[in-house]
Amino acid sequence: MNNSFTSPTSKKNKAQLDAIAKGLNVQPISNTSTTYQTAAAANYPTQGQYITVTLDKLRPYEHNPRKTRNPNFEIIKESIRRRGLDHKPNITQRPGEPYYIIADGGNTRIQALKELFTETQDQRFWSIECLYKPWKGDSADSVEAELDLLIGHLIKNDTRADLSFIEKALGIQQAKEYYEKRLNKSLSARELSEELEKDGYIIHQTNVSKMERCVTFLYPYIPDVLFNGLGHAPIDKLLAIRNNALSVWQNYQFDTDIQFDDIWQNSLSRCNEDNPFNIKDFQDNLINEMVDILGDKTTYELLYLEIDLDEQRFKKLAQKQSEITASVDQSLQDIADFTRPQVQPERSKPSINTEKAKPADEHKEEAQSETLTDNQAISPSSSQTADDMLSELSDVLPPILNIVGEQTDQEDEVLHDTLNDFSSNLAKQFGITPGTNIQEQRQQRAEANGLTFACIGRQPVDDIWQIYPGRKHKLEAYSLALDIAESVGLEGTVEHVVKNPVDYTYRMRPLETSPESEIVKMCYDLLVMLQTDDEHRQPSSIALSPLLDSNAFDDVPLVKLFRLIRLVRYMRQGASYDNV
Repeated sequence: MNNSFTSPTSKKNKAQLDAIAKGLNVQPISNTSTTYQTAAAANYPTQGQYITVTLDKLRPYEHNPRKTRNPNFEIIKESIRRRGLDHKPNITQRPGEPYYIIADGGNTRIQALKELFTETQDQRFWSIECLYKPWKGDSADSVEAELDLLIGHLIKNDTRADLSFIEKALGIQQAKEYYEKRLNKSLSARELSEELEKDGYIIHQTNVSKMERCVTFLYPYIPDVLFNGLGHAPIDKLLAIRNNALSVWQNYQFDTDIQFDDIWQNSLSRCNEDNPFNIKDFQDNLINEMVDILGDKTTYELLYLEIDLDEQRFKKLAQKQSEITASVDQSLQDIADFTRPQVQPERSKPSINTEKAKPADEHKEEAQSETLTDNQAISPSSSQTADDMLSELSDVLPPILNIVGEQTDQEDEVLHDTLNDFSSNLAKQFGITPGTNIQEQRQQRAEANGLTFACIGRQPVDDIWQIYPGRKHKLEAYSLALDIAESVGLEGTVEHVVKNPVDYTYRMRPLETSPESEIVKMCYDLLVMLQTDDEHRQPSSIALSPLLDSNAFDDVPLVKLFRLIRLVRYMRQGASYDNV
């Protein structure tokens, strides 16, 4: 059915439509009131949307942190030639400007598109689809908007990890200027780091501080060297050399009108065209210039000893040697204390067997073994020196402590971290924290694991399951076996098999009579099954029902039995026997 109002066949209706259209084209009535202000029409989208933009309307971001050509430019260009743009660039537009700018990465792609269009005149490189993001602010010079653009570019470049140190440093410096303008105050490295983090860019304040020093003390004099890709390590060394040289200059209070900054500038500027840049050559220039100015007031050798990083490192390490030695000695003592079972009151002497002894020597060895006390039988050898233990811990000690006399590249500022790493390794390997009371550590772990009641005896148990690779597991198993045997009246049945070197292997001696108690028989059979002497390992069929009778078997030996099972399983399942 046709609509009579819009039907073209009706001349009357057509006349009505023309009249309506004419009425719609009437000009607005002018308002001449002095209080009335016309609103300027804004054509900028207020929400993100995809739009098609031609290259003549698109500009790179002028504050893009990247100042050098992307090393992957040709690869990116060839990829666009063959595939087109895989990712649409994000763009924005400053109020009042006729062109768009890149919002947060994509400047390299735009440059590649321009070159491709110049070469091919292909329209697919001229007109591209982009994601438009509204400008953050009411004016073209909005600090909020500029910060948003700059941080967006920093994050994008950090994701690809292709900015040089100086490019990133200059970007952070630009961000600092924006923040200080917005906040109307100067910012410390810590405050700048916090502001950047609020806006989604994470950087530690120490890196911010180093970047500021690089921009101040290096960039004005060796920009080419920095843009050629000078990295963190040489920049650290240059700044350290400056600290040392400035300290010498200030401490000696040389009588001269020349400022240290002038010497630094002259020495460093001469190296700007060096490729590759050599730090030792620069240091030599710096010291020579200082000597030329100071004349007979000092010598090259004296300044070298005060400025050279290697000399200063060795000097500081020598000063720290007593601290290092004390830390290592204390750690070794902590390990010895922790791996030594608890001393018990004189009750019974463990049985000791010297493996493969000659018949003629049997009585002599038996007499000697009887003179051993309970503590001597289960403690580390009294003849073991600190050097012996240091040798055993060679895999745990960090290189700076483990290799005597060998030159190390560790800087003095990481010495504290090195000792912390040593402590961390000890905690991982032995479950101890150097410098903390051993008994307190045991007690804390026992409380955390609900085993306070079992943290007693020759071998206190503070954790049933945790295994520390550095400990002497056979020693722990032997001590647990002694405690378990003693708890059910099986004193003298746990036999220490003495080997060379001593590793505290144990095996069970045969019983003279069959035990009357089921719990005693069960414990004996379990200790036989769990004995650490491989030559006498044997299967056993054990009735475990007595374990369920709480009146027959105390909780403490039960916990120690569980711990012993865990240890033996660990050793038999392929653990290294170097530390068992």
